[in-house]
Amino acid sequence: MASWDQIRNDVRSFRASVQPTVTTIRDFSFDSLNDRIFFFANDLSKSSKSPMLFRVDLPKSYSDKDASSSTDSDLDSDLEDLSSDHQSNSTGPDQEDHDMGLVPFDPATYQHFAIPSATPIQIITGGGGPRNPYAAPDRNSFSSASQPTASENAASATSGGPESGSSITDQILAAAPVLPWVPVLSEEWIKYSNSTLGHSPTDRLSFYQFEQQVNRIMFPYGAAIYTGTIQEDGKFEPQAARTVHQSAASSPNRSYSNLVHNALAAGINLVSVSGPLASPRTPFSNSTASNLDKGAAASSSTRVDPKLGGSELDLVAFTRDQDIWVMTLGGVETQLTFCSRNKKKSDISCGIAEFVMQEEFHRFSNYCWAPSTPMRPSPPPRFPTPTTNVQPASPPQTVPLMPLTQPHPQHSMQHYQNHDSFSPSPATSSPNSTFTTPSPTSLSPPILSGSFPVPAVNTSSSRTTERILYLQVSEAMVDLVVIPRQGMHPEFEEYRYPHAGTPNAVSDIQIVEFVPRLHDDDVVPEPLHKRLWGRVSLYKMFPWIEYIVRFGWLPGGESVWVQILDRRQQNTAILAIPLDCFMSVAEQAESTEQAEAELASRIRIIFEERSDYWINVTDITQFLSPEDFVLDEDSTRDDVIQFIVPSERTGFRQLYLATHSTRTGSKIVPITSGNYQVVDKSITVDTKRQLVYFTAKRDTVLETHLYVASYARGAQPGNVKRLTELGYSHQVTVDVVKNRFLTMYSSVDHSPACAVLYLRWSDCRHSRSPSPLSPMENVGRKEAEWCMCGCQFPKISSHAFVLREGIANLSAKKIRQAPIVSSSTPLGHARSRSESFVNPPRIETAFGSFKTGSMNSISGFLASHLLSSSLLSSPKSIQLQPQQQDLGMVLSSSAGAGGRKSSLRFVPTTQASSSAPPSSSSAGGVFNATHHPVAEFFTFMSSDNVQLHGCLYRPANYIVGQKYPTLVSIYGGPRSQMVTNEYKLPKFLRVFLATRLGYAVVMIDGRGSNDRGVEFEGRLRYQMGQIEIQDQVEGLQFLAKPENGGLVDIDRVAISGWSYGGYLTLMALAQYPQIFKIAIAGAPVTQWELYNTAYTERYMGLVQENKEGYDKSNLLNWVDRFPDSENRLLIAHGLIDENVHFKNTEMLVADLVRSNKPHQIQIYPTERHGLRDARVNEHFETLMFWLLKKNL
Repeated sequence: MASWDQIRNDVRSFRASVQPTVTTIRDFSFDSLNDRIFFFANDLSKSSKSPMLFRVDLPKSYSDKDASSSTDSDLDSDLEDLSSDHQSNSTGPDQEDHDMGLVPFDPATYQHFAIPSATPIQIITGGGGPRNPYAAPDRNSFSSASQPTASENAASATSGGPESGSSITDQILAAAPVLPWVPVLSEEWIKYSNSTLGHSPTDRLSFYQFEQQVNRIMFPYGAAIYTGTIQEDGKFEPQAARTVHQSAASSPNRSYSNLVHNALAAGINLVSVSGPLASPRTPFSNSTASNLDKGAAASSSTRVDPKLGGSELDLVAFTRDQDIWVMTLGGVETQLTFCSRNKKKSDISCGIAEFVMQEEFHRFSNYCWAPSTPMRPSPPPRFPTPTTNVQPASPPQTVPLMPLTQPHPQHSMQHYQNHDSFSPSPATSSPNSTFTTPSPTSLSPPILSGSFPVPAVNTSSSRTTERILYLQVSEAMVDLVVIPRQGMHPEFEEYRYPHAGTPNAVSDIQIVEFVPRLHDDDVVPEPLHKRLWGRVSLYKMFPWIEYIVRFGWLPGGESVWVQILDRRQQNTAILAIPLDCFMSVAEQAESTEQAEAELASRIRIIFEERSDYWINVTDITQFLSPEDFVLDEDSTRDDVIQFIVPSERTGFRQLYLATHSTRTGSKIVPITSGNYQVVDKSITVDTKRQLVYFTAKRDTVLETHLYVASYARGAQPGNVKRLTELGYSHQVTVDVVKNRFLTMYSSVDHSPACAVLYLRWSDCRHSRSPSPLSPMENVGRKEAEWCMCGCQFPKISSHAFVLREGIANLSAKKIRQAPIVSSSTPLGHARSRSESFVNPPRIETAFGSFKTGSMNSISGFLASHLLSSSLLSSPKSIQLQPQQQDLGMVLSSSAGAGGRKSSLRFVPTTQASSSAPPSSSSAGGVFNATHHPVAEFFTFMSSDNVQLHGCLYRPANYIVGQKYPTLVSIYGGPRSQMVTNEYKLPKFLRVFLATRLGYAVVMIDGRGSNDRGVEFEGRLRYQMGQIEIQDQVEGLQFLAKPENGGLVDIDRVAISGWSYGGYLTLMALAQYPQIFKIAIAGAPVTQWELYNTAYTERYMGLVQENKEGYDKSNLLNWVDRFPDSENRLLIAHGLIDENVHFKNTEMLVADLVRSNKPHQIQIYPTERHGLRDARVNEHFETLMFWLLKKNL
């Protein structure tokens, strides 16, 4: 039996062996005008590993003017010849595919894990000259000692690599050059800022905003907000807006909204993404205590949620102390709202989203700028101006909360009549802006007091009136939660938390109009606040409203839109509200009932939907400008609002073109259709070609891909084309201006890789013009129609670039050759029975000549790293690394007047002795991207005839035919999906630790999980905790069968989960104690009345309407079913958990004690909903596996 010390040493050894070889890249922004890409990335060459802002310059010769080059013309004929050959061998009446140059998707021929016939060879570029430290071929600055060698990569390619029979598209991708990264902030600037501007090495970049209209970047860093203009040569010299010392004292009893923002600013995983989802943090390096615990984040002068905006995009708005402020680029501040009235604590906030908006509806901001149309400015001056002090403006007359003539549903407004102000949410700031919405872990850092150089700014005293749309929020009737913090400062936390069945916050939409001060001594009019009064009030017009979940400006800025949702979350509506409906206090005093009735009639319901389950709120909705409308012959643009909106009315989330007119009402036309789910990610609309680029799980529920559909007149919703290759999950950013997209993709066997691919369009087969939509000035008019030849859809061009290569897991090859579950379904066809078709769906792909398997995806060319000599100013040779084995690949290229021509040929190289790669899970071995446990996907039918997907990890000491103790890792709640074909390191570190210690690990996405359609997700309606465990048990029984490997020892099964997974872990022990011998639950919900309103009532209904369901889902009513034997139950919980409060565990333990049930409880006094501290993680893992080793 292993001792505590032995387990602790194993845990420490494992943690020490983890080497972060994979760079995290996120928040991509295209600069279309200058052919650049901006993004955040972790520089692994730096000791801090903090994210830095980089740019990649795309070669000018690969802009859109080359999209119709002879290279593509030559390639097109070859692609269509291959496509025709493929289609001639296929069966079925898909004759149109021959005309469209597309290959129909055939599940029977797709083998994701096919073994290549020849081992791919790593290629590096030769030649002299200075080496860019961020250039990708060598990646010196991003490498570590564990970076794979050429021989390791040669042995690693299990599903990709160039073969002698590779297709032309394979050769295009293999020849793609790897582009260098350029730090936007130079090391000299960082050193200067640390030494001169008061920054510390621990300061981190959290997000940035790039505005292409003015070529300006804004980002918070340390104690300041920086802005700067990108020069033509790419140089960037950010200037800091000075900070202002505020006299208001820091309040230890601040509101929860401020607590959330401050915690997120400190980089804390304070709230999870969708309900009680977050699992305990598993950092692989030591981490310091949170700034929140030290009180640093509680500063009342903290600026959060900054956004560039204004008519000239030269202002920065932010929130501070529950109010909205604005400042110039030089730092002159103006207070716009006065919700807090400078009190230490107020129940009213402006511009700050309340708890459930952030936690359950994923809206992290509460204000947005009016659209702007600035002129491109000249470069800013390079010299600072003296700093001066700024005094906040005196409070103007504020707008009181809405005096309702009838009480709000479930609320009495009487308490609010004496309060003053209210606050907003996010939307789009400008039509061409790229704003990386702050995620729960990426809000701006706190801005402290200090003095910084201020750049010269526009001294013109004439400014247009600016507008900000915002929500004012009152939490006066929301439950107050007090959490003690023993031994910490402050000694307790106090915030508003709406428990299920209790009142929510009340929001009011308002507009503030203002003229910003450009200098400290400027005299400007006081900000003017406007809102919807009397009969125009949303609560008066729509008494069922409970939540304002989304809002923003319509194109042109003359109206705003608002999406409202009822308490049961089964009814939603999108409203269009003209600005004339908003009135100031003075205007309302002069208004009459007749005038208010006329204004109320101008508020339009432009979309509404009802669900028998619940409404899933998304960020997909996008409005079109009038010049881009697609209208019928008899329609005019005068009173039309047109937009693309998602809907699950068919049972699956699809896209629709919605058109609303006061004359004809609303019309909804499907853009996509089918039994698959459009992913809840922002879409990109090409209004010139009337195309929509979106991500979905059409081919497989395990992978996310980029698709394109048309909303032109006559287009059919079934005409959808996939633009990314199967076998990987893709995160995509599309640039419609230059006809290209960036894909960040990965699989369970390959670390994330990144590439830019260009799109091209073929000539129309029904006319002699390049496209029926040409010339471009005709596009977007009502006479433009869909062409049956499909020429509006793009294909993949020969132009491609690599930003980062992927790293193959060397441990995958053997397992792919001999999977444990022989009956498992190959990736790419994992559909539930409810999603399947009698005949396979016709999937049109832009990769017309791609063969399934081998080098059929982008990963193959990233593994090769070929550099096409025709792309360089002078020819350079391609050299092989001396360690390479088996076959060498040489790229021979020639570029003549006729264009670029490339070919690949294989030549024999010296055969070297090879040794098998080290086991991914061998004890004491290096643990990184090239060596880690391998996921094996399996599919089984449940007892009620539903196809479910799971994932199995073998133990490190696996021997064929033996059984092993098994750990079920579970989350299981709605809006989650654990079984996906995407990279899992370092996310699944605790799972990988279990395999090293000799456990098989199983994960199953049961009924209720995400992206399988409304009916599949809706199985949990009114009965959370009642059906999920049955799916887990049936999956275990499936794996325990000899014909499925028999690896699972059904007599030695443990289960562990966190948050909702902790809840299900406890349910598993109570419902199936004969199956689950040990349960380890973290931060569990034990009684749903203790969790928040939005999440609980969405899935369980209102408390008063589903008392039976709440009782059955209450863990306290299952206590008598817990086993009486010892060492079978461990509960861990952070004492200051702000999401699933410790009271949940407290009540369960009290009942366990009263029932005299054996259990262990582990309290972590300084932890919240996730385990952040590395030492706490080490302790929990030691405790967890000590318990398992001792008793399983």
